[in-house]
Amino acid sequence: MVALLVGLRLRQLGHQLSRNPWMIVTLVIVGLIALSMLGLLTVGLIALRVGAPDAAVTAMVLTGAVIVLGWWIGSILVSADDSLAPERFALLPVTARTLLPGLVVAGMTTIGGIGTALALLLMLVGWSVSAPALLVAVLMVPVALATCVLGARVVSGLLAGWLARRRTRDLVLTLGVVLLASSGLLLNIGLQALSTVRDVGGAFTAVAEIAAWTPVAAVFGVPAAVAQGDVITALLRLLVAAATLAVFWVAARRMLAARLVAPLQSSGGGRVRSGGVLDRLLPAGPVGAIAGRTLRYFRRDPRQVVNIVMLLLLPAIFLGLALMNGLQQDSAGFAPAITLIPAINALLAGSIVQMAIAYDNDAVALHILTGVSGTADRLGRLLGFALVAVPITILLCVVTCLLAGRPDLLPGSLGAALGLMAVSAGAGSWVGAFLPGRAPAPEANPFGRGSSGGAQSFLAMLIMSPITLLLGGPALGFAIASIWIPPLGWASLTAAVVLGGVALWGGTVLGGRTLQRRWPEVLAEVASEA
Repeated sequence: MVALLVGLRLRQLGHQLSRNPWMIVTLVIVGLIALSMLGLLTVGLIALRVGAPDAAVTAMVLTGAVIVLGWWIGSILVSADDSLAPERFALLPVTARTLLPGLVVAGMTTIGGIGTALALLLMLVGWSVSAPALLVAVLMVPVALATCVLGARVVSGLLAGWLARRRTRDLVLTLGVVLLASSGLLLNIGLQALSTVRDVGGAFTAVAEIAAWTPVAAVFGVPAAVAQGDVITALLRLLVAAATLAVFWVAARRMLAARLVAPLQSSGGGRVRSGGVLDRLLPAGPVGAIAGRTLRYFRRDPRQVVNIVMLLLLPAIFLGLALMNGLQQDSAGFAPAITLIPAINALLAGSIVQMAIAYDNDAVALHILTGVSGTADRLGRLLGFALVAVPITILLCVVTCLLAGRPDLLPGSLGAALGLMAVSAGAGSWVGAFLPGRAPAPEANPFGRGSSGGAQSFLAMLIMSPITLLLGGPALGFAIASIWIPPLGWASLTAAVVLGGVALWGGTVLGGRTLQRRWPEVLAEVASEA
C-alpha cells in the first residue's frame, strides 16, 4: 500500500507536468527558492557551529520546534492534497490500518516533506558539537519527520468538520492572510520586546528547556540532553517523543477510519440573493453584468476576499512600521513621506486584474458561448475592480495625510496612488489576456496549489512592473516633489488622470483584442487541473 500510494502521487505529478509546461517552470522556481533557503540554513549552522558551539544545542531545539509548529499550523491554512483525501478511498475495500502508513509516507514525499527532511539532515551540522548527540540526532530524524506529518494530519483532522463550513473556512483563511502579511510587523514588535531583555541568551535557553519537554520539541530535546551528558533526561524526553508519536498514530488512524465510512462534505455559503440596487446602478449589457459578478466575487469568494483584505492590510502594515519607528525616535508626528504609502497597492492591482480570468476557472466558458467580446470582458472586470479599489485608495490617502498632519499633500497622495494603480491595472488587463496565471479552483483553499499564480504570474509581474514605473513615474515624481512644493500635487493628480486613463484604455483595447483571438487557449489554461 505504501508503494502504491507513493507511486500514485508521483504518477499524478508526472501527468500534471506533462499537461502544463508552466507547472514545470513553477516547480523549478520553487525548487530554486527552497535550495536557496536550505543554503542559508547551512551557512547559518556552520557559522553557529564554529563561532558559538555552546549555543548550537539551544538553537537546534528552537529551530526544530519552529519546523514542527510550522507543519501543524500550516495544516490549518493549507488544504490537504485532494488526490489523496480520505473521501476518495471511501468506496474502495481498504481500511485505515492499511491506508495510513501509505498516506504518511506519501506526505513525506511532497515538496514540503522533502525540504523538511533535508533541513533535519542539515541540522546534524549543529548537533556535531557532540559525537553522542550527533549519533542520537541521526536516529531521531525519522521520528522528527513522522511527528511533523502525523501531527499535521491530526490537527487538520480534528478541525476538518469545523472547517467544512464555508463561513468558518473564509474566516480562518482571512485571519491566516492577516497573520502572514503582518509577519514582518509582528517580527519587528518581537525584536523590540527582545531588546528589553537583559540576558537574551539565557531567555532563549530557558525557552528551549521548556520546549524540550513538550510534544513540539521533545524529539529534539533528546540529543540536546545527550550533548549535555544527562542520560536520564534524554530517556525521559525520548519517552515523551515516543508517546507523542504513538498518540498521533492512534488518533490519525481513528479519524481516517471515521472519514472512510462517513466522508466529510463541505457546506455552501448560503442562499444567493439578487443584486437589487447594484444591478440597477451598473450599465446594462455584458460590461455591467461582468462588473456586477466581479463585485459579488469580491464579497463571496474567499480567494478574492483575500485580495481585498490585502488592499487594506498592506498599507496598514507600512503605517504600523512607521508608527513604531516614529515612537522609537521620539518624533512628534509622522513624516510626510507616509502619504505615499497607499501607492504600494499598485503592486496588488496589477496581479488582481491579471489573474481575474484564472479565478473564473472553467466558468469563463460562459463568455465564449454567449459571445462576450474580449473588450467587454476586460472593461467589465476593470469596472468591478475600480468600484472597490478606488474608494479604498481614497480612504487610505485621506488617513495617511491626516496622520502626517499635512492635508495639503492629499492631491499628491491621490495622484501617486491612483495613477500607479490605474497604470498597473491597465497593464494587468493586457497581460492577463495572454498570461492569465493559475488560481486555486473554486471552493479550494486560497493558500493551495496555484495561490501565487504560478510561473505565468511571475512572468507577468516582470512585464507589468516596468510599464507601471514608466507610465506611472510622472505621477509618482510630482507627488514626491509636492512634499516640498505642495502645488505640484495637482500636477501629480493630473498626470494620474491622463496617463492612468491612457493605460486603462490601452489595456482594455489591446487586452480585448488579444483575448478575442485566444479565448480557446485561455479557457484551456485556466481550466487545467495541472
